[in-house]
Amino acid sequence: MPTTAFTSEPSTVMVTGTATATAVPDIVRLTIGVSVTQTAVSAAFDAVARLSTALTETLHARGVRGADLTTAGLSVHPQTHWSDGGRQETTGFTASTTFRVVLRELEPEAANSPAAVIAACVSVGGDAIRLDGLEFDLDDRSDLATKARELAWTAAESKARQFADLADKDLVEVLEVLEDFDQIVPMRGRVAAMKADSAPIAVERGEVEESISVRVRWAMA
Repeated sequence: MPTTAFTSEPSTVMVTGTATATAVPDIVRLTIGVSVTQTAVSAAFDAVARLSTALTETLHARGVRGADLTTAGLSVHPQTHWSDGGRQETTGFTASTTFRVVLRELEPEAANSPAAVIAACVSVGGDAIRLDGLEFDLDDRSDLATKARELAWTAAESKARQFADLADKDLVEVLEVLEDFDQIVPMRGRVAAMKADSAPIAVERGEVEESISVRVRWAMA
């Protein structure tokens, strides 16, 4: 919560300025993978290996390479259930792998738009595909943070000058500055459910936000 405090000897005023800057995102961070369950662990692993190869080849063909494509996870674990006799039985094995993907062509009509890339991945992965997250972001948030910081400072300074005027004093110098920030990546658009026929889905980018609060203490005279 914004705070304002007066102290004496010497006279100071402390205020909090908060501001939020927004920008249109320029990348999409996508978490996608494949998961297969088979009766034998080797069969599950082999199936995931084939599907993950097809998935990465599809992503490569869509221009996703280098640092924009990272393996984020690989797992194989048993599927079990309790029998009527109270024993735990293994019924199969699930193998999964996950990739973190950065997409840079965000225009809806682009050949490698997020909707087109996701549809292509669903086409090669079928029922094994898993879409675990889609987030719009900025490749470099520094300019957004700078803008939010400037707005927060302006808000704090305006508030401090108002209180100085009410106290019939002048602001002299800044004695202390503390900053807090919050990066917000809201899904203001929507991501429709994938269909079995792998038709392109609606992906709307919305905006990304960054909020910064700055607490400043001024000397007054």
